[in-house]
Amino acid sequence: MNPSLPSPEFLDRMAAAFATLGRLHLQSPDQETLDQLAKLLDEWPIEDEGDTAFGLKELRASLAEKEEVAQIRRDHNLLYGVTAGAKVPPYESVHRNRDGLIFDEETLQVRSEYRKLGLQAPKLNQEPDDHIGLEFNFIAQSCLRSLDALDQDSTTDASRYYGIGAVFMEQHIMEWAPAMLEEAAEAAETRFYRGIMYMSLGALAAYAVGQ
Repeated sequence: MNPSLPSPEFLDRMAAAFATLGRLHLQSPDQETLDQLAKLLDEWPIEDEGDTAFGLKELRASLAEKEEVAQIRRDHNLLYGVTAGAKVPPYESVHRNRDGLIFDEETLQVRSEYRKLGLQAPKLNQEPDDHIGLEFNFIAQSCLRSLDALDQDSTTDASRYYGIGAVFMEQHIMEWAPAMLEEAAEAAETRFYRGIMYMSLGALAAYAVGQ
């Protein structure tokens, strides 16, 4: 696969979307984050259609209904098993490994891909590298590195950085994340995290179109 380099505008939008979504998959928001999101929804970088439109609708409803930080945190905890068994494990290896193991071959493959951008999981060898939030952040970093290279007038480096992310998207994220996100949307108890799951599906679809 040798994806063509998309526009800087596309790279900027994808970086913003995947960085934001990645953080919210990794950690539930505090009140300050919720307040910031409320101001940003009208400027969400993914076109307001399909899964993204439904996700934004759910997130706006969550904010209008004033779902509490504690309620949202509990939902995140129950979904991803932060302190107990997960309804929907957020790790690639669990979904792609025949035995449903973490820290197995898939995790190590993801770790190797991260190194191509000089990145590693923040809690290396303590928590799996292949959390959906970390994989989303990898896509964001790929886009940002590509933008930085374009700023330096290096189209070759920009294409290489974007290509690393595009291949990772095809060979890793798209192999498991869509089904996992749909399952998590069904299992979510808050409109907030149901919205995040659908906005994530919308981001994946938008990225694919950009290729």
